[in-house]
Amino acid sequence: MAAFNRPTEATYTVHENVTVDTSDNEDHTFCGIMFPIKCKDLLPLDHIVIKSVAVRGALGPLTVWVSNEDGGNGRNQVQLDPRQWTKLYEKTHKYSKHSYKELFLDQPIRMSPGQVKCIYIHSTLPNDEAIVYDNSYYGMSSKRYDDEKLTILTGRAHVSPEVFGQNPIWGWGNAWRDRREFVGRLEYGTVYKLWNPQVQPKFGGKFQDCARVLSLCQRRWESPFSMLPDECIYYILNMCRWDWFEDDGDTMKQRRKREKQRVRELQQQEQQQQQSGQSEEGAEAEAVTRNVEAEAQATTGCNRGSMDTDDDGDDDGDDEEYVEDDDAEEEEEDEEGDVNSEAWSDDEDQIHDGAIQSFTFHNVDSDDEDENGDDSDDEMETARNAWVRRNFARIQVLRALAAMEDGEERPHTNSWSTPFKATLLVLAGTVTAGLLLSM
Repeated sequence: MAAFNRPTEATYTVHENVTVDTSDNEDHTFCGIMFPIKCKDLLPLDHIVIKSVAVRGALGPLTVWVSNEDGGNGRNQVQLDPRQWTKLYEKTHKYSKHSYKELFLDQPIRMSPGQVKCIYIHSTLPNDEAIVYDNSYYGMSSKRYDDEKLTILTGRAHVSPEVFGQNPIWGWGNAWRDRREFVGRLEYGTVYKLWNPQVQPKFGGKFQDCARVLSLCQRRWESPFSMLPDECIYYILNMCRWDWFEDDGDTMKQRRKREKQRVRELQQQEQQQQQSGQSEEGAEAEAVTRNVEAEAQATTGCNRGSMDTDDDGDDDGDDEEYVEDDDAEEEEEDEEGDVNSEAWSDDEDQIHDGAIQSFTFHNVDSDDEDENGDDSDDEMETARNAWVRRNFARIQVLRALAAMEDGEERPHTNSWSTPFKATLLVLAGTVTAGLLLSM
């Protein structure tokens, strides 16, 4: 009977820890940090369970919240309303600036593949030293952490001692700061899917090959597996873990690439069928239209001359009225345009001055590397090089300007002019930057 009632998910949980520390070794602190987490759809996961988070700083009265709705619902947005969040932790902690303090959640966070949840950690300590965070140097589209199971995206910091508060501790400005990243540790467990015929495409290529070979052996009378029914073969595969046949992240990426390729081919076939059907319908409709026009011309051709002579006397008056109507319509459109522009400017002012009601983030497709290999790493390296190039050039320009100012105040001991030396400094800085980036 066990072969007929196969489980769909594993009864065990693989426990893992993820530590995300500052990349610049500088301890920036604010009252809170909010960041999205995405459960990836690369491995045959049933779900992951986040059991605890760890942070450091002055701490104090801490609370941990999680968004109720799925942030990956197409809008990539969550509302900053306490009613849209669930509080999972509340406790007061002592000062711990250099070591992480573990916060065990009252209710673990369960996430399915492809789901995005936002975590909000806040302290009501009356200063901005409660929680350590890090700056994001590559924009909102960067990934704070990424592995085969989850991705931690760039979030925002909170500078108000009130939970979800809109008033910063300084009494002015914005209480939320974008392009901030989580610093801490996550402990989560992974529950994998178990093989069944319905989820065969979710497993790696090597696992699928073994399942195919086992089924072929069962069909051969000289094989011992031929004595087993299909249900027993399915039960054997159901008890095998997804990586027992040497599948890994690379083979799963190849599987994803093949799956996306099949989806694209099916979509192209559907589009071609729709285009061919539309072209046939368009040709038929055009033929019908031509027949109708030919019949109308044949019917009204004999009366066209008399109609033109009868309408000659009224052409001038009609034209004048038509011109006047056009002028009136243009004036009305101009008035409406002025009203709309004023309303738009008012709306902009209200949005700029009003409180932020939602958190919009950039949901990076963490599985793009399945299709493009290491393109995500290349893009990150390119962004890093561009940032270094911009700042390095600025430093060289500042050096050139400083040399020019110093040269104007002090007499020169050689015949080279100050602008010429400044130009040499700028060129030398540009060449040095190019050499540095090419290493």
